[in-house]
Amino acid sequence: MNKGDEDQKGYVNRGRENTKQFLEELLSENANLRTLVSILEDETRSLREQSLLQQLEINHYRYKEDELRQRLADTEAANRRLFERYVEVEQQNNNLANLYVASYRLHGTLDRQEVLAVIQEIIINLVGSEEMGIFELNEEGSALSLVASFGIEPTYYQTIPLGSGLIGRVVSTGETYVAGQGNGKNVGPDQTEETDLTACLSLKLGGKVTGAIVVFRLLQQKTGLEPVDYELLHLLAQEAATALYSTGLHAKLSMGTDVL
Repeated sequence: MNKGDEDQKGYVNRGRENTKQFLEELLSENANLRTLVSILEDETRSLREQSLLQQLEINHYRYKEDELRQRLADTEAANRRLFERYVEVEQQNNNLANLYVASYRLHGTLDRQEVLAVIQEIIINLVGSEEMGIFELNEEGSALSLVASFGIEPTYYQTIPLGSGLIGRVVSTGETYVAGQGNGKNVGPDQTEETDLTACLSLKLGGKVTGAIVVFRLLQQKTGLEPVDYELLHLLAQEAATALYSTGLHAKLSMGTDVL
């Protein structure tokens, strides 16, 4: 074999060796890449699992947060209701205390004008009306006579025959009438000239009607009578009937008039 053939053979062998080495390196690189891909896939899978867990955790905390917010809202609403109830009870207690003081004043004097003034103060300050009339039944028992008024035209209500108009019909039955409450069924339809009438309280003593307290329009800021107002009016009717009778009797005795 000459030198040229040997050189050619050596070149081929080196090429084969290089090719073999390249293939081995390529296979090794591929193996490394497959390993790297597998690692990356594992890491990706792990991250996805962690992300899912984190999302579940986040959702859990959001749910708990919403639940706590709702509980807080419910608690605040309950607190508001309790506070409103407290204010209502406090107002009732205050009104009843004021009525007690007013009742004491009603029975603590024999001055007829003072009694009438106290009744008007109760209507204005506790019930919330600056339009009212106080009536007494005349000696014949046939008509109501206006003895005191505030905020109304007294001429129109000076004398009301029993059975005439809503006021006359209420007093003739001895009932109490409150507008919009469906009471006073025996007084006929609620379609009368007294369109501003809010309440008509029959004053009775020993079961006998002696007069009436009539409340017309309420103050602008008051939309209607409340349950505590009904109690106030009921107690006022009882106390006023006694006080007016006592002062009337005292006035007659003072004047030497026959009271029988």
